[in-house]
Parts: sequence; C-alpha cells; structure tokens
Amino acid sequence: MPLPALAELPQLTALSLAWRRLVEIKPVLITVTNTRLVCCWDKGGRWWQRVVDWPDGVCRDGLPLQREVVGEFIADLIFDCDLPGAELVLCLPLRAAAWCVVDGYGLDGAPGLVPQALQSVELPFDLAESYITSSPVQEALAVVGVPRSLIQGWSEVAELADLPLRRVDWSLTAAQRSLHQLTQAWDGDLAWLVREEKRMRLVLFHQGVPEVDHALEEDDPLACQREIRACVAAWQGSVDTPSALGWWLSVPIEQVDDWMPLVDEESGECCLNQPLPTWAEPSDQGAAADVTDVLSPLQQLALLALQQEER
Repeated sequence: MPLPALAELPQLTALSLAWRRLVEIKPVLITVTNTRLVCCWDKGGRWWQRVVDWPDGVCRDGLPLQREVVGEFIADLIFDCDLPGAELVLCLPLRAAAWCVVDGYGLDGAPGLVPQALQSVELPFDLAESYITSSPVQEALAVVGVPRSLIQGWSEVAELADLPLRRVDWSLTAAQRSLHQLTQAWDGDLAWLVREEKRMRLVLFHQGVPEVDHALEEDDPLACQREIRACVAAWQGSVDTPSALGWWLSVPIEQVDDWMPLVDEESGECCLNQPLPTWAEPSDQGAAADVTDVLSPLQQLALLALQQEER
C-alpha cells in the first residue's frame, strides 16, 4: 500500500490553512442588496471582484433573515476565492440605517460628548435600540444609527462563517466620503441626488455639512424634478450666505441626461459628475467587465472609499 504524499496528509493541510489564515490577513469588502452580494479583495497587488446572487429570501434591507444560510454561503464564497485570511468589511445598503447631523460639535469635541448631545436631539432612529457611529463634519457631527438586531445578525453570520467581522459601514456615509474627495476643487454648495433600488433622495450640503436629506418618490420624474427644485429653493432661502450650487447625480449612467434639467446653468449651477476609476477586475469568466456594470452609482462610491481606506 503506497504511503500518502506529505502534501496530502490532512494534518499538514490543516496546519497550512491555519498558517495562511495568520499570515494572509486581508480585508474583503462586501456590499449586499436584497438579491445579491458583491465582494472585492486585493490579491497580488490587484483588486478582484465576485458577484453572486443570494438564495431567495435570505437578506432584506441589509438584515440577514436566515443567518445559517448566509453564514454558510459567505464561508463557501471565501473558500472558493481562496482567501483563508479574510476579514469582512461590510457595507450596508441605504435602507439599513438612518442618520442626522448634530450642530455645535466643534473641532476639538470628544467622542464622550455624543450620547449627551443626542439626548436633546430629535433622532430618525431609536437611540436605545441602535448602535451609534459618528464622525466629525466641519464643526458638526454626523451620527448614524443602525438597528442592534441588524448588527447582531451580521455578528452571528460572521461567527457561523468562522470569519472576523472587521468593520461595518453604511453605503451613504461611505459614498459621501468619496464624494468629498472627488469634489474637493469645488468651493460652492453641493446637491447630491441618489437613486438606489427605485428610491431617491436629495442631500444638500452647505460648506461641506449635509443640511437636508429629503426622500423622494420616483413614480413621476417630472413631478420629482419639480419637488427637487422646490426643496433646493426653500433650502437656499434659509441659508444665510448661499454659494454657487454644484450637482452630483448618483443615478445610472444611462439616466444622467434625464436628470440634467435639474441643473440651472443660467444661475451658475453646474454638474460635477466625473468618471470613477476602475479598480477591480472580475474573478470569474463571463462576469461583467468591471464594477460599474454590476453596482449602483451609490455602491460604486461607497466601495471606492472603503477600497482606498483598506488598501
């Protein structure tokens, strides 16, 4: 009876895998929708992308409804991609969280001030039932609330998949960080139109601080445009020193022209959109050519921020 080769011994295989998990630690970016998961990772100095469809009904608005199924699904995906040292960086979809801006934080404000400051603020989320993250925005504080049940669900998924949950972010605030970098040369105010899964919202920035986040119905595009212009006019009327307005349209590229009438060029407004860099290649044959073919514009901005922060 021939003896097995050393590489075939299960003990050595397990030891090799354990060693790779220690020395090949790397972030794996994951963004989820109700229908699919997109993951991106760095290997050999190049970023790769894999797009997979969820089994029916396992995830809704970023919440894993069937945690064992999702955990096994992600574990199989990570194994198939040969990423033994993966640490998950999860980007939650738009409807998974809510946010607000707290004024008067100050550039020297300490994180310990956050809970105290929030007690007197009307919040769009239940403070007692949410995990809170915050980040300074000029002299204000952007505060995001994520339901505890959602974070606990993903913690359990990561445990079932036997993978560290390195970080959880929200697509809107991650995308905002990319937007800030891309529009640094713009000195005026900013209107950001976001379309995600048939929902739209308008975010208005004054001196870099988000002051308005207005949800929109998309059934009638012309009525939607009138509502947007009315919202902008009301906001500009409330600003002490309004500046020139630049627009960034996070809508599918084939729809950009449909929304360009929002930009009042006669009043000095302009569209700031620019092509985003292509930084990930498909890891499987027959996949889309790049992330722009499978991701929404919001997801593209969000993953761009995470890729730059985690590389």
